[in-house]
Amino acid sequence: MKRTFLLCLVLLLLLSACSSQPQGTPSELTEPTEVVPTQEETSLPTLSDDFGLSYLPAYGLNPYSCMVTANRALFSLLYESLFVVSNQFRAEPVLCESFKVSGEGTIYTFTLVSGVTFSDGAPLTAADVAASIEAARTSPIYEGRLSDISYYTVNDDGTFTIVLDTAYENFALMLDVPIVKASTVDSTTPIGSGAYYLRGSKLQKNPHWKLTTSPILTAESVTVTACADPQILRDDFEFGATDLVYCDPNSAAAVGYRCDYEVWEAPTTVMHYLGFNLYSGYFVNDKLRTAVTYALNREDISNKIYGGFARASVLPCSPCSDLYDNQLAEEYDYAPAVFTAAVKEAGVTTSENYVGHEGKLLVCSEDPKRVAAAEYIAEVLKKAGLNITVSAVDYDSYKTALQNSDFDLYYGEVRLTANFDLSEFFEEYGDLQYGAIASASLAALCNAALENSGSYPELCAQVMQLAPICPVVFKSYALYVSRGALTSITPGVDYVFRNAATARTLADADKTYADAAPVEPSSESPDTTDKTNDSTATGESPVESSETP
Repeated sequence: MKRTFLLCLVLLLLLSACSSQPQGTPSELTEPTEVVPTQEETSLPTLSDDFGLSYLPAYGLNPYSCMVTANRALFSLLYESLFVVSNQFRAEPVLCESFKVSGEGTIYTFTLVSGVTFSDGAPLTAADVAASIEAARTSPIYEGRLSDISYYTVNDDGTFTIVLDTAYENFALMLDVPIVKASTVDSTTPIGSGAYYLRGSKLQKNPHWKLTTSPILTAESVTVTACADPQILRDDFEFGATDLVYCDPNSAAAVGYRCDYEVWEAPTTVMHYLGFNLYSGYFVNDKLRTAVTYALNREDISNKIYGGFARASVLPCSPCSDLYDNQLAEEYDYAPAVFTAAVKEAGVTTSENYVGHEGKLLVCSEDPKRVAAAEYIAEVLKKAGLNITVSAVDYDSYKTALQNSDFDLYYGEVRLTANFDLSEFFEEYGDLQYGAIASASLAALCNAALENSGSYPELCAQVMQLAPICPVVFKSYALYVSRGALTSITPGVDYVFRNAATARTLADADKTYADAAPVEPSSESPDTTDKTNDSTATGESPVESSETP
């Protein structure tokens, strides 16, 4: 979504450097190792010859270890991946020319785009993909989405195979992992195959770029300024040294802006939600717990707390995703009278068991936006008759309280995968099953949704009915751009310089059944053919890897 702001309009918009600052500031800022192509550079039409970017060198430009949002703006210029994730949470092929999936949905084999070379002229091989995937598997950013990989192989024909321990209909969504030259995976600035490479204090156009997509930025070079802290980066943008800033405008490490710019909303998989204690307290009562969703004016929370940089979400997936069931969401959307009635029906305000009970809404004090959202929600619950107090504590105390179920409900944040897998909430040893919410039936539905995304609405329906968690919003990041510096941009998930107009679809690459001979219907057994078609429609046949319905 593109929004424009007038000159010198004072807004408290925020720049995310990271959830925390580095341990100390380097005594001097140094540039990463220079990478020089071995062939003569080519040229493309130039949109701007003075486009500039800034970054925080303390965090480096290694895509597997760099967690600062501002630096990651450079990654979609330096690196490419097998797939990227669009703003609709669809996988789009980049370095993957085609792929095939085994009938059981656990073996993916990828053919790479031919002729791709890194910025130093070395050809891209399946061994580079293997090294990059291995680096990502131990990365704090990517390890969760790759946890279902059993093993992978580099094949003699140049293809790359991943074997999973569970069936996935759309594992391509997990493979938005930057692919770098194998020998540089541990480098501060690995060698990539993107449209630019870093040379001193500039990004230079990569003469070896395969043109996997039409470029949005076509400048011959981009000035890259090293900044000691977010405030200096902010100053660079306000005074024209920087033309683009990618950030979390609701981060605790944010700074404000006062200048003329355009801003785009960038989607994320970061969900803010309420989690309940099913063991003790108010919300052991399942009817009361289920009704909390009706108490939440999520649009109000999005606008008043998050400044519009959050998507109100009734369901545990982004409303931008094809998985979002709008009809189901409407059934559980804001209806305060329904919640008030549920409080009275539950009898918790008059029950002897709750006389003097002070319900605790736990939240981490290190995130001011989450604290503000928790306080907003607590007031709403109080008005309906519940005695709720916000307990804002430091991170270590917050984690301890979660593990000890020392809360009635808590306000949490989690970065989900792009297919919105909820397994960690409901598996017996899941990392997010606080408050005794582990559920074998919900865990089974999570696995079914991985195997066939057509099962996801059923999972959402059960989550809303049982209410172990209650979604509130999905955060958005911001892309601030100097007015007129870019003519068009459609940022994807963690992929800034995306050109939606020339993106390939997953169907373009899916060759799972390309070589299969067509099955001719038998004239002697028409009933069998009809049953096969019905089976396919209900997802009982082998799962195809195609775009999420």
